Amino acid sequence: MLQRLNPVSKLLAITPAIGLLMLVTDPYTPLAFVVVCAPMTVLLGRFSPIKYLSVAAPLVALAASFVFVYPFVVSSPDGASSAVLASFGPLVVREAGVRVGAATGLRILALSVLSLLFVLTTDTESFLRALVQNLGLPYRIGYSAMAVFRFAPMMRSDVETVRAAHTVRGAPDPDGLRDRLQRASRYAIPLFVNAIRRAERTALAMDARAFGAYAERTHYHKQSVTGTDVAFVVLFWTLSVGIVGTLWYIGALGTLAILR
Repeated sequence: MLQRLNPVSKLLAITPAIGLLMLVTDPYTPLAFVVVCAPMTVLLGRFSPIKYLSVAAPLVALAASFVFVYPFVVSSPDGASSAVLASFGPLVVREAGVRVGAATGLRILALSVLSLLFVLTTDTESFLRALVQNLGLPYRIGYSAMAVFRFAPMMRSDVETVRAAHTVRGAPDPDGLRDRLQRASRYAIPLFVNAIRRAERTALAMDARAFGAYAERTHYHKQSVTGTDVAFVVLFWTLSVGIVGTLWYIGALGTLAILR
């Protein structure tokens, strides 16, 4: 379902939640968004839990690093004294450090989960087309960016071609660090020349299609906003307000602060 939604609607749905998570200082708000949005991405995006966890694992590790490091380096966010929970020689674990570390780690994890909801279910070209057709991004910028994104897989293919050509000609292919640097220098010139040729061909193709000659262009792929898109945005906003309202009602919603 999420893959069929307009990319702009998904971006519009998660933007207020991302803005809120950048300001919250309590651990409960980001935890609630993680608990809600991670299963939503798996179920509505039709991903296997194992695949989702494999993608999210580095982000979880990043968030966990804040949880483990902050207790040793943060005494109190406002400069006041904080209770000592444990000490290991010169290392002191304070209650404020644990609280701030948990809030920061969960906030990073929640922002990552919301980002994955968009990134894993959105095609790059569909997103650029939606920006052009629905948000008024100049098509010169949108379609130029689309051409740049298409160069990435081509560059990977070029690397494999150059590597195969060097292997056929008997060039050594060791695996040491110095050898990798030398190999990169050998690959640089043919890859650079091929990139220039491809960019020139792309520019000629765009000129042949009168790219940039008119203020507007017709579109083969339409990115329209449907009732399903509107319903998703409204439901996600309602869910976000419900989470914040529930936490405020039970007294778990912390203060909002910038860069804290």
